[in-house]
Order: sequence, then C-alpha cells, then structure tokens
Amino acid sequence: MVACFSRVTMAQLADAALARQLSSAIGDVILKMMKAGILALCICAAPRAAAAQTMQWTDKGFVSVNFGVQAGSHDLTTTSTFPLYDEQASVTTSQKVKGGALFDIGGAYRVWGNNLLAGVSFTHTSSDADATLNASIPDPVVTDAPRSVNTTLAGANHSENALHLDVIWMMPVANKLDVGFFAGPTIFFVKQDTVTGLTQADVIEPVPTLNASFTEVSKTTVGFNAGIDVQYLVGKKWGVGGLVRYSWGSADIDGASDSLTVGGFQIGGGFRYRF
Repeated sequence: MVACFSRVTMAQLADAALARQLSSAIGDVILKMMKAGILALCICAAPRAAAAQTMQWTDKGFVSVNFGVQAGSHDLTTTSTFPLYDEQASVTTSQKVKGGALFDIGGAYRVWGNNLLAGVSFTHTSSDADATLNASIPDPVVTDAPRSVNTTLAGANHSENALHLDVIWMMPVANKLDVGFFAGPTIFFVKQDTVTGLTQADVIEPVPTLNASFTEVSKTTVGFNAGIDVQYLVGKKWGVGGLVRYSWGSADIDGASDSLTVGGFQIGGGFRYRF
C-alpha cells in the first residue's frame, strides 16, 4: 500500500515538472515574440520620426493670391423721419447684406524659429441688394390719419475691404505640402448704401408716391479672423493653395436699429510664391 502511494506521488511530480518546463518554454516564446514585435515597431517608426524631425519649414516667407467667395448674409434695418404737414412721416427700410465674390492678396515672413510667421493680407468683397421701404405718410387734409406706402428700391451696394494682421504657424505635413494655421485682428473698411433723400411726389392721390435715393455711408471697425492656408509646391518656388477663413466685425450704421455684422466664412484658392 505504501509502495503504491510512492509511485503515484512520483508520477505526479514528474507531470508537474513537465508542466513547469512546458510553461517556461511557452513563456520564453511569448517573450521573444513580444521583443520581436517591439523591435519591428521601433524599426518602422524610426524613419517616420526622423522624417518628422527633418521636415522643417525652411523658406523665409511667401506671397499668396486667392479668388473665392464670402458666404452668409446679414439683415440691415434703418428708420428715419421727416416733417410733413405739421406731422412726422416715418420710413423703415430693410435689406439683406449678402456675401459675394472674394479677392485676397497677402504675404508672410518668418519671424521666429522655423515655423512662426507674421502675415498681412487684404481682402475685398462686394454685393448689392434690394431695399424694401415701409412708410407712414401724414394725410394733407385729415390730422392723425397716416397713409401706408410700401415699395422697393433696387441697387443698394455693400462693399467690404479688410486688412488682416495674422500670426501664422506653418507646419510641413508631407513632401511639398504645408499647412498654415493663422489668427489675428482684422480692420474692416465698410461702405454701405442707405436710403435717404425721401420726398413725397404726389399729395393728391390717396396713396402717395415717395421718391428716395441712396447715400453711401463709410465706417471703419475692428474685428478678428482665423483660418487655415494649405500650400502645395508645384515648382521650386511656386505652387497652388487653398484658403479657409472666418472673419467677424460689427459696424454701426446711422439710423440702423442694430449694428451691421461684417465679414463671414470665406473660401478660395489661388497661387503661392515662396522666397
């Protein structure tokens, strides 16, 4: 009985030793595979890291010319009054100030390190719209009996010239392909047509006729802008690019109930020259 017990114990010990050896061998194989995988990752990542370190923006600066569009529209409502028949006539005009074709020209120069540039650009956009007039005109005979007049006046022009002063971070992302991230203040020079020169042409008819004309109002205001400029070199010094910018400002127009929002979302493309 004792001999049988000894034989079983020895068999168990042999199995346990074999299991330990097998487990150790499997662990060694897994460890070697992990080491091989890490080494392979390091070998694959080394060229990319080296390339990222060597891809520096080495030019001194660039000049850009873009053509595109400024999207969006903003409402402009003005109210004016004038004396008539010992009473006050009032006129409310409303129009949509729309976006339009965009022209952009600018440049930048490297000021610190390999990637930080100071830039300046000029943009121009313009549009025209119809102005809707809603007037309350006193009656020439009956007091406190105003008459309503509704009409439309075409050709209200809107023009925006903007000067953008930006800090730009140029980042090479691939061979010949660079991306610039920029932001900074914007000075807007706004010209807006508003309805003035209101006169009543006919006082006999029940519904009077109004004569109106536009007067150009000029305003200067400060806002901001931010965006992305993508550049791809076709030649050694010149290439093509795309521009996405958002600019915003607010101008106070005489007689307007609210400030006029200027700027908007801009997208365009054009040419780049490096120096």
